Formats: sequence, structure tokens, C-alpha cells
Amino acid sequence: MKTAQKKLLQWYEKNHRKLPFRITKEPYKIWISEVMLQQTRVNAMLEPYQKFIKKFPSIKKLADSTEEEVIRHWHGLGYYSRAINLQKGAVYVRDNHNCVFPETYREAIKIPGVGPYTARAILSIAYHKSYAVVDGNVKRVLARYFLFDKNVSLPTSATILQEMADNFLNRDNPSEHNQAMMELGATVCTPKPDCKACPVQSSCLAFQSNKQNDLPIQNKNADKIKINMKFFLLDYKGKVLLIKDNQRRFFKKIYTLPFLIEGKDLDNSYQNDVRFTDYLNSINYQCYQFSAKHSITNHDIAVSLCKSSIQNSQISFLNNFDFKWVDFEDIRNEFPSSISDKLKTLMKKYMEPSNHLEELPLTKMLALKQRFSKNK
Repeated sequence: MKTAQKKLLQWYEKNHRKLPFRITKEPYKIWISEVMLQQTRVNAMLEPYQKFIKKFPSIKKLADSTEEEVIRHWHGLGYYSRAINLQKGAVYVRDNHNCVFPETYREAIKIPGVGPYTARAILSIAYHKSYAVVDGNVKRVLARYFLFDKNVSLPTSATILQEMADNFLNRDNPSEHNQAMMELGATVCTPKPDCKACPVQSSCLAFQSNKQNDLPIQNKNADKIKINMKFFLLDYKGKVLLIKDNQRRFFKKIYTLPFLIEGKDLDNSYQNDVRFTDYLNSINYQCYQFSAKHSITNHDIAVSLCKSSIQNSQISFLNNFDFKWVDFEDIRNEFPSSISDKLKTLMKKYMEPSNHLEELPLTKMLALKQRFSKNK
């Protein structure tokens, strides 16, 4: 095992990607990177990471900021609960540890938003503590290296894989070892492995058994849920309405343009607010004919855009929501999601008269849509 550990570190030294969070041992910067990498690929998080660190260069700076400010600078990463928990965690560390990330596992997991994986990653990489980490990439490496032929998605498997990682950990250099395991899974031991480039190929049990393409065993991805999200640009004297609603299915924590969700066989969590739909029935609006594609977790989403110039900002349904009126140019900052970029593209195309539908209230629009669907 020591031979494999040595080969792994030698490979990592020569081949690892020069990523900004790899050239630091600052716990705070490692913390930010680990949270951003949850649900987000490296290439997608690099630019937001650097901008976030520039805006919030320390735990104190992050702790002293507002939740809304942090969310705004999380733009493009999605899963905004991560940003909210980060800010709460920074407040906790400021108030309980004088803005220094704790060096013990027991204290680290008390921090809001810091679970076992994140605590292990920060403590091992920043403080050289002997904790092995198991993320999705490491799980794949372990399943192949040790020929683990059980479903890795099961809770019982997670315990076994963690034990494997603990036993394989190079305790003389846990920081580099953990990063090497993650890097191996991300660049070589991928879903379609490049075994010729693997530094531990000779001792990999899956390779020896010619089963590297069969492992890991895991649940197949469930079929994606297809939905339409129709966003509404409600314009009042040059200002655009944004709302926040923690009861809706998506975007619970951020301000967005108001939207409706449409789709087949959706449960109640997708239900539109009847007060908003009643309001739409009372106004006329135009809808752009085409849509953009988007995805959130297990959803394939068609995003479309409608517009209405309204005459009164005192709208009754707004009594039920947090809301604000913002300048059109500020939509991207105030609606901090990559979906807002796609909407702005649609907004520009919307200005072309040939791309409009006639003005219709919601009831007529749905009837028209249903008629078109029958003709397909």
C-alpha cells in the first residue's frame, strides 16, 4: 500500500492542475472552494470563486456582510442555500473562534453548513490532519481500486468506502494525498477511465479483473422532469418587478422575475400561486415565441419570457411576497442566477417585432397553447 501511496503523490506532484485553491493552505479559501465545488464543476466555479474571494477576502468580511449581498456574489453557481450557510458559518466562526477556522473535527462540524466531508477536507488540506475525504471522484477511485462491487449509493456503502479511504490514507501527508485522490478521480479515473495514465494501475483490482468500466455500481439517474418556466417582465415606468417567495419550488432564497411553472403530472410543490395567476388574467402581456434551455438538479427546463407594461405598481398579490422594483440594467445583479443571463438574451430578441405573439391574458394563452399541442 505504501508503494501505491508514493506513486500517487509522485503523479500528483507532476500532473495536478494549477488551481487557485490548490496554491493556498488558508482554511477560509479552502472552505469556500469546497462549498462551491458541491454541485458545481471546477471550470464553472473558478471565475465565481476568484470574484467571491476578492469581494469577501476573509471570514470577518464574509461574516460582516448581509445575506443578500452574499447571494448576489454567488451569481451563476445556483443552490443558494450553500451561500446562505457559508455566511451563517462565517458569523459562527467570527463569534466563537475569533475569525479562525477551528483545528479540531469536533468544533468544525458545529459550524453551520460544515458537514463531515467539508470538515475533513479543510482539516486535512489546511491543517494536515489525518482525515481521509470521500467525494464523488474519490468514491469512484476507491470502488475500482478495491473492486467494491456494491451499490455505492447506499448508506452502508458510504461507511465501507470511508473505511477504505481511512485505511488507504497517507498519514505522513494527508493534505497532498486527499488532493491527489480527488484529482485522480477528476482527470484519470473518470466515468470512462484512462487506465494507461493511472499511477496505481498495477495494484488496481478492477483493472486486474478487467472490470474498470463496470464500476462503480450506482443508481441510474432518474428520468429528468420536463417543465416550462414562464418568466414575466412586469414594467412600471422603467422599473421591473422582482419577488422572493420561500414557499415556491425553485429560487426560494433569491429575488427573481415572477414566473409560472407548467408541465405534466407535477405534484403540489410545483403549484403556481393562485393570486399571481388571477392577476395575470386581469392584464395583457406579450410572450416571446422561443425559449432557452436550463437545468436545475433533475429538471430539464424550457425558459420563456413574457412582458407587460403595467399602469399601477400597487398590485394586490404583492402583499404576500417580498418584492422590489429595480432598473432593467440591474436584473442580472438583483436576480443572481445564470438563468437571468438567458432571460436577458431573450429580452434582447424580444425587441424584434417579428418574435412577438399577440397580447393575450393567461386563460387565452393557455387555450392557444393547448390547441397548438393537439395539432402537433
